[in-house]
Amino acid sequence: MFLTFVRTACARPLAPAERLTHAEATPRRLKLDSSQSATTTSFPSRTRGFALRTRAQANADDASEVPRKKTRADVFESLKNQPLSGTKYKSTGAFQPTRVDDAKAQIVRFLEYKPRTRKELFDKLTIDKGYEAEDANEALDAMQRAGVQSDAAYAEAFARYKWRNSRWAAWRVRGALRQKGVDDRDIDLGFGPVFAEGGAIKIDLFEDDEDDDEDDDEDDEENLERTRAKELLQAARTQFKRNKRGDFQARVRRLMAWLERRGHGGSVIRDIVTVLKREEEYSDDDEDDGALHFDD
Repeated sequence: MFLTFVRTACARPLAPAERLTHAEATPRRLKLDSSQSATTTSFPSRTRGFALRTRAQANADDASEVPRKKTRADVFESLKNQPLSGTKYKSTGAFQPTRVDDAKAQIVRFLEYKPRTRKELFDKLTIDKGYEAEDANEALDAMQRAGVQSDAAYAEAFARYKWRNSRWAAWRVRGALRQKGVDDRDIDLGFGPVFAEGGAIKIDLFEDDEDDDEDDDEDDEENLERTRAKELLQAARTQFKRNKRGDFQARVRRLMAWLERRGHGGSVIRDIVTVLKREEEYSDDDEDDGALHFDD
């Protein structure tokens, strides 16, 4: 009878409550997604994220194994932040400029701002930028050999500027160039096209326009001396007529002081004053000739 009871209990259908309990007790099988292949299984979100990260890391490892060829942009990017002065360079595998090369580049930047003498450039490199004297001199020698900087060319440009704008005498220009560190040899080379030999200026006390035809028989040195004398006389004449304050003698004294400040010698000043006095007398005579005269 016992066996009959057991068979009956096992064979009888389960009640609804018992079916639910049985269904919950049965392990759930993983369901295949209809939109995916039969081999793709849906994972919980945490498991799926781990799988994606693992796959991305594997792809990155594969890509890192293939070396990428450096482009020119990569080289420029690696060099653009390199220091140009004052510190040591770090090796990047590319060409590394030396301190002399760095000084050359700095000289070019200085000269782009304004012309400078060799001494001025040397002081800027050693004092302002901290270069060694040996490196600075080597860079300056190379730049002078290449024609980038020349004290003779600087002397010529400086002399032309001072004569054209201020009518400085040659010896005053020479003194200013010496203070800038230019030696006499370069000064003489620069003065050649600007001043006559020795900076001579000879004022023609009896200037006549007809004498211009005789200039063809003179050499270049004499022509340059006459040209500078005429330019100085014209500048003095303009200055004298511009200053109308005081009597004639007061105007002459102010003109003499103006010429002295520009470095002109006593003989040149006396000749200029003589010419201006004669011109003043001629102008007075012309005014008298134009006036009306009545006989008593």
